[in-house]
Amino acid sequence: MRSKPIPTPDREGFALVTTLLIILVLSVIAVGAAYLASSEKRTSFAESVHLSAVYSADAGGEAGINFLRLSDSPPAILDFADFAVRNEADTAIRGSQSYEFDCFYIRKRPKPGWGIEFLDYDYRVSSIGKASQSGTSGVELVAARLFKEGY
Repeated sequence: MRSKPIPTPDREGFALVTTLLIILVLSVIAVGAAYLASSEKRTSFAESVHLSAVYSADAGGEAGINFLRLSDSPPAILDFADFAVRNEADTAIRGSQSYEFDCFYIRKRPKPGWGIEFLDYDYRVSSIGKASQSGTSGVELVAARLFKEGY
């Protein structure tokens, strides 16, 4: 008995199709990696601009505190509408970084244990820091300074 030969499936072009599918998968992975790298670069740049703006705003807050610390007497109120005692315009720090701050009088109160002529003056310092073209950040703080009345 003779057996019939088993027909083999047609496999012509199988290697080409497999190679094209592998190249397609690798191309999609490469495009995804390139997009992820560029997205990470944009994110890190935005984060550095934000940090620069925060540091600039902090520098403005420190400048406001320093203004109060170096005052020999309570600063005079410049604007009675909002009790502003100091308005510092845009001050450049480095490169594109700058800050501005405003200092406002809040109240005065006796300092316990110091007698009636010593008063604590409370001030609010508002600072806005800028970096690059789009980075802004703000800092608000309250500072107290002890002054002797009538000194």
